[in-house]
Amino acid sequence: MKSNKENGEQSERSSGAPSEIDVWLEELGLGRYASAFAENDIDLSLLPNLTDVDLRELGIGSLGHRKRLLAAIAERSAAPWRPPAETVDAPQGERRQVTILFADLSGFTALSRTMDAEQVHELVACFTSLVDGVVVGYGGSIDKHIGDAVMALFGAPRAHDDDPLRAARAALDIHEALARWSENSGRPLLAHIGIASGEVVAGALRRAEGHDYTVLGDSVNLAARLVAAAAPGQTFLSEGVFRALGGRGVCDPIGDLQLKGIDAPVRVWRLSGISGDTAAAATRSEFVGREAELEQFKSILDAVLGRRAGHVVYVRGEAGIGKTRLVEQMRSFAEARGFRAHRSLVLDFGVSRDQDPIRNLLQSLLDLSPASPSDEMRAAAELLVNQGAITQQHLVFLNDVLDLPQVGEWRTLYEAMDNSARNRGKRAVAAAVAAHAARSGPTLIIVEDLHWAEPQVLAHLAAIASAMAEGAAFLVMTSRVEGDPIDAAWRAACRGVPFATIDLGPLRPSEALSLAGGFIDTSQRLALACIERAAGNPLFLEQLLRNAEEGSEDAIPASLGRASRDDSGTRSSSSFERKHFLPPRQY
Repeated sequence: MKSNKENGEQSERSSGAPSEIDVWLEELGLGRYASAFAENDIDLSLLPNLTDVDLRELGIGSLGHRKRLLAAIAERSAAPWRPPAETVDAPQGERRQVTILFADLSGFTALSRTMDAEQVHELVACFTSLVDGVVVGYGGSIDKHIGDAVMALFGAPRAHDDDPLRAARAALDIHEALARWSENSGRPLLAHIGIASGEVVAGALRRAEGHDYTVLGDSVNLAARLVAAAAPGQTFLSEGVFRALGGRGVCDPIGDLQLKGIDAPVRVWRLSGISGDTAAAATRSEFVGREAELEQFKSILDAVLGRRAGHVVYVRGEAGIGKTRLVEQMRSFAEARGFRAHRSLVLDFGVSRDQDPIRNLLQSLLDLSPASPSDEMRAAAELLVNQGAITQQHLVFLNDVLDLPQVGEWRTLYEAMDNSARNRGKRAVAAAVAAHAARSGPTLIIVEDLHWAEPQVLAHLAAIASAMAEGAAFLVMTSRVEGDPIDAAWRAACRGVPFATIDLGPLRPSEALSLAGGFIDTSQRLALACIERAAGNPLFLEQLLRNAEEGSEDAIPASLGRASRDDSGTRSSSSFERKHFLPPRQY
């Protein structure tokens, strides 16, 4: 029996009445795509989940149209977050680690004197909508609008293990988006941004009409002082955020600043970019343990070189257990043996910001980068054709993967294809590029965080693994055990390529003791307490040890506990992982 909603939708379609999604597309001037949305059962509720890849799958080949849709989706999603009904009546808060971002419109007072009230209101609305859209796009939430300023949260009400990185990326995107807006409008518009991390009390705050979800703590005040200190176009970071970026932040030291309302001077950094190479992190501790896993990898490495046959290595483990650190050691061994490494990362907050893992991987295999100009990308693609690595017919698929515009009759041909034909072509061209790299010399491909991968990404990786079967080539992938997407069907699609799974467990007590020795005197009771509470998880242990460097056991969060098991017997995240800060991708 169909529900009332289903009957209503069917009646609406049969009567020819436009749906809400049809009306929305028409308002954007993109009504031509209404049938594609309807055929794939996409309504307004699914818009926030759409990515650039999804829009291409819907047949939206125009880059401009995809960008217009993504911007409109971000604007629809930018309404300030409100807690669900069941939490509104709970005024008590919880302690959690949160990254706070303040973005303030520069020169607002001067603008107010040269514009009338209606123009000022329109300008502020444009600014806050732009900031809100960027923040929500990176998985953050809007705490409040304060005049011409926006206070955003990363880590509340939803936490990720890389919230400081998300906040930093959001800040850079805000500056970039304002620059584009200024160029198009002819009116210069700049923001200054402050970002701080720390423990706060998060929850519903009472007011006359009810409750508002918000956070309270010293870190909120610090972020507000940082935004006040930053000049137009600048982003200031606290020391905690700088360290949390783990070497990924391209930052300039500002020095120790005396900020209003804060007793002691605060060390401040100016953010100018994000580095894609996590191996360059200077703040990492010494790598310890994992001897058996490394020996297993070395033996596979010898076999790949000796037989010139491809291999897949799959590293699994819970968050913070050391997957990335182990893979970096693998990469070091492989590069010492003559392998050329290419790395890609699957993100859980979409691929609309040049973060498509397959695109980034193919760019690396072609000696390109996301910043490479389009003519350089097109020349690299043509070179593959001239070398016989791909056919002229496959060039149209490579253009799509590289996000290059289709030209001439190829554009007409590509737009006429259905999605399944396009996907088959893109998988074939990805495999061809990987096979060409493997024939050219020993090749190592690393793809991390597969637990967030979309089905199309997994299908591309299966094709790449198969293509590397007859060359000195490795495909190394990582995933959390929870959400592991590799099943029997995926392995079967690899057509017999050898497959080795490495499951990482906790550090042994002696290994944890060795790690702790890089921070504090391991004879102290404090060090032993950190080791016990971390339960063998190196990332959790390092965070505890950094806090413990202050010399007090009070520095160890009281909520930290061993990973527990739920009623089903499944291993679940510790309270530290759920509530406290985890630096991005350090393990």
